[in-house]
Amino acid sequence: MVKRKEQKEYIYWTDKIAQDVVEREKKLKRKIKVFRTESGVGASGFPHVGSLGDITRAYVVAIALKDIGVKSEFIAYSDDRDGLRKVPLTLPDSLEKYIGVPVSATPDPFKCHNSYGEHMRSLMVDAIEKVGIEYTLQSATKNYESGVLDDAIETILMNAEKVGLIAKRLTGQEKFIETLPYFPVCENCGKMYTTRSYELVKKKHKVLYVCDQEFKGKNLNNGKEIVIKGCGHRGEASYFKGEGKLSWKPEFAARWKSLKILFEPFGKDIRDSVMVNDAICKEVLDFEPPLHIMYEMFLDKGGKKISKSYGNVFTPQVWLKYGNPQSLTLLMLKRFEGTRELDVTDIPKYMDELNTLDKIYFGLENITDEKELHNLRRLYEYSHFLKLPSKLSLHINYDSWIELAKILPEENELEFIVNKLKEWKKLNNITNKSKKIIGERIGFAKNWYEDFVKVSEIRPALNEEHKFVIHELINAIKEEDDGERLQARIFDLVNKHKLDMKEFFKTVYQILLNADKGPRLGPYIIERGKEEVIAKIKAAL
Repeated sequence: MVKRKEQKEYIYWTDKIAQDVVEREKKLKRKIKVFRTESGVGASGFPHVGSLGDITRAYVVAIALKDIGVKSEFIAYSDDRDGLRKVPLTLPDSLEKYIGVPVSATPDPFKCHNSYGEHMRSLMVDAIEKVGIEYTLQSATKNYESGVLDDAIETILMNAEKVGLIAKRLTGQEKFIETLPYFPVCENCGKMYTTRSYELVKKKHKVLYVCDQEFKGKNLNNGKEIVIKGCGHRGEASYFKGEGKLSWKPEFAARWKSLKILFEPFGKDIRDSVMVNDAICKEVLDFEPPLHIMYEMFLDKGGKKISKSYGNVFTPQVWLKYGNPQSLTLLMLKRFEGTRELDVTDIPKYMDELNTLDKIYFGLENITDEKELHNLRRLYEYSHFLKLPSKLSLHINYDSWIELAKILPEENELEFIVNKLKEWKKLNNITNKSKKIIGERIGFAKNWYEDFVKVSEIRPALNEEHKFVIHELINAIKEEDDGERLQARIFDLVNKHKLDMKEFFKTVYQILLNADKGPRLGPYIIERGKEEVIAKIKAAL
């Protein structure tokens, strides 16, 4: 890992946050035994890659804290007390009747978990574990019911007017000026967002409420707006027994205080809520709120926010079908400012970028700027959660793995690949570790080939002029062993026959890579293997 001496001069963002957290606690003189970071785990829809971004950024700060010698813990906080607001795409319309009901009390439409919320949480937990994140899971429902949040809830309700004025001051919202910031679950209809708390009964730790509000949800399968109206019931709810939940504005503050959270990242879309909760922490709960970083959203290639409810969900499980956990972590940590468009086609790029970082880390690529070198090395280390390989890994670009996947024999896959890698001078001896890496990488490539290449392979239409020049290209390949010299000969051939350079290269890329563009052709052909390339070109003629 990067030496401490280097860290004093150049500091990576995770290390800076960890140092800031520790220094702040020294100034506050709080007796914090475990430095906790936190991220919410949504339970109201399908988790997507962006959801994992929140979690990864919070986790690496916990690692950074541990790396500087303090005890730390990452809390994955399941928001399973939230009410269902939408019927996500592809889920049954029967969920409409549960809009407004806590997701922990909504049946699982897949019938494999105790509730809808538990099912959705399990998908994110599965992704967390596959990526290698170590976490402590906290359930909002269990915390409300077991009393973990009791003191904070009561303090907030006793200062409800002050909480409402804070929200008005910072956002202009007046919703909680006259009502208590607590949603009971109606004991008559089971809905949450249709209730209105109007009186605190502190001696009984209860609120009095009436179910008389209107709430609008939506069925995203048909675009229908679902209007939920209160049933008119009047009742009382114990906030010490979890018979409701705080509104979103003070809820973050309550859990930060109760769990002593010192760092939590947040998305730009909830900036106002975080700002209000920070103020409630300070002015109502007498607790210095967590340090934060704000990041922006992942968008799909059409520029729309990737959503757990809409049809553009890009799940971590999809990424891990085609790329390794470190490439996914690299995506999250590379930068967090500015929106980024993302879809499955970006996976090969991040796999190849991880190869480049590997070479930089082990000194095979020279970076002259010391600050840049430090940041790239630290990015590599945190992409591996500081559990680093002892030596350089196999460095083969993703396209080459796909080409291997195309020509794999039905038997003796490993022997075939090893021989090919030796031909390409990428492997001198095979160890158990290299076998594991080969198996992993070819597995990703096989999935990619089956799902994206095989089903839509390009069949280039070769005119007679191109065919004639391609025959000459075959001869050039046979005669040259140096990639750069071969690249020059290809240019000479195209110029000699006065062909359109762009169109000719496009044709060759379609033959070799099933794509319109690709790496520098000469070096790629030599790296891939002349005999294999010639065989593929001849098959297309």
